[in-house]
Amino acid sequence: MKKFSLFGALAAVAVLGVTSCGSSGSNVKVGLHANLGAGAGYSAINQGFMKDEGITAEAVVGDGPSLATQVIANQIQVSFMGGGVAWNYFTENSDIKIVALDNLTDDDRLIARTSGKGANLTISSSLEDIGEALKGSTVALDQTATPATFWTSLVTEINKVLEPGDKIWYKQDDAKLPEGLTDADYVAANEVKVENVKNTNISTSAQTAKWDFVIAFAPVATQLEKDTANWKTVCKTSTHMADSYAPSTWAVNTTWLKDNEETFKKFMVALVKGMNYRNQHVAETCKDIEAVTAGQVAADSLTTDIAVWLSAEQQLELDSSGKMMKYVENIRNGQLAGANADKIVKSAKDACDFSYWIEACKTVLGK
Repeated sequence: MKKFSLFGALAAVAVLGVTSCGSSGSNVKVGLHANLGAGAGYSAINQGFMKDEGITAEAVVGDGPSLATQVIANQIQVSFMGGGVAWNYFTENSDIKIVALDNLTDDDRLIARTSGKGANLTISSSLEDIGEALKGSTVALDQTATPATFWTSLVTEINKVLEPGDKIWYKQDDAKLPEGLTDADYVAANEVKVENVKNTNISTSAQTAKWDFVIAFAPVATQLEKDTANWKTVCKTSTHMADSYAPSTWAVNTTWLKDNEETFKKFMVALVKGMNYRNQHVAETCKDIEAVTAGQVAADSLTTDIAVWLSAEQQLELDSSGKMMKYVENIRNGQLAGANADKIVKSAKDACDFSYWIEACKTVLGK
């Protein structure tokens, strides 16, 4: 396995991020989440694909809001982005664009307490049954991460099968959501109470908090699913919302891109190689994450069976089938149903540019 030095002080970088501005030449600061979702970036670095393309990549490991802030400010140039901060793509003066989709995640899931309002639900329950169980319930989820998008998509899909006046809704910062319902739809008995809880805190609080449901992702979801006496998964994207995938993405700072187009093209080729590598070597990608984070993320702590880890060939299929843009529409629609709906101005088409990604996929495949 090829190894690539990240300037010696990676542990500090992973915790604190970077504060210097901009990047030049072949140097690229790349934002990475501490999970397999960003695994293509880790493998692109640790397997030497970046180096092979002449790119000096500096990893900046952080959470979604922090990385979004930094890529917008051009403190990092390219970043993996989760659904919780995807609204930043669609603001009026956004300085970032979606340049690639990543995995089709099946990680987020609605998990019911066996003694709560979802006690009679199973993974085979209909959306209508899930909607009925959610009425008057309390749901805990991390509104700064991918569960927020999962939740808004779930509400949208449930309300499609419910009659007017029977639809579920919730409040966020005193706003009634989702928008677009009539006054008659906001029936008090149909309200769902949503509590904002960090994913990492859900597992420790779940046993004592009075939650009927949680929306969580690995490793928290996995921990709860093992506690079969108290919790059970009743909904996943693959089981109830297959047409509603809202994939995680890769963002580029457009100001930087204008002056560094050739560097970016090489970066994208390396990233595609990392994605292909993860598609065939998931366990090795987990080891790449452990190496790049200097052991702060253990390879054996990562859950591997939570997504379709897309290859370059699959990416081209998404493009040719129209699903690539359909998924961007899903991302945008999910944000329109969320807390930052008032900030959504740009269309899906204006928020993305997949031309570099498609070119990179074809280059790697020799097409």
